[in-house]
Amino acid sequence: MPSPDNITEALKDLLAGADGSKANGGGINPSQVLIISALLTGVLEVTSVLVDRNQTIEIVLTGSLKKKTDLQRLLDQIGSETLDEVVKVMLGRLGIP
Repeated sequence: MPSPDNITEALKDLLAGADGSKANGGGINPSQVLIISALLTGVLEVTSVLVDRNQTIEIVLTGSLKKKTDLQRLLDQIGSETLDEVVKVMLGRLGIP
């Protein structure tokens, strides 16, 4: 693994070969670019990182290609609220005190 001082240079070298040429150690291929982009934009999230006894690392990514509906976005927003608060708001909307 590159030292912190060399990370920028290593990243530049890696991206310089993004076209798949072997000039800079092969660079990264298009599917790797897509995965990196999906991670950076939040389309994919790391679900878990597994390390076995041979110190092999497996990273599990999850994501969805379908767009969230308004209801799903609403449920994401109220997901952090307590059930009591959600029920009170719903009953208030129905005119039940």
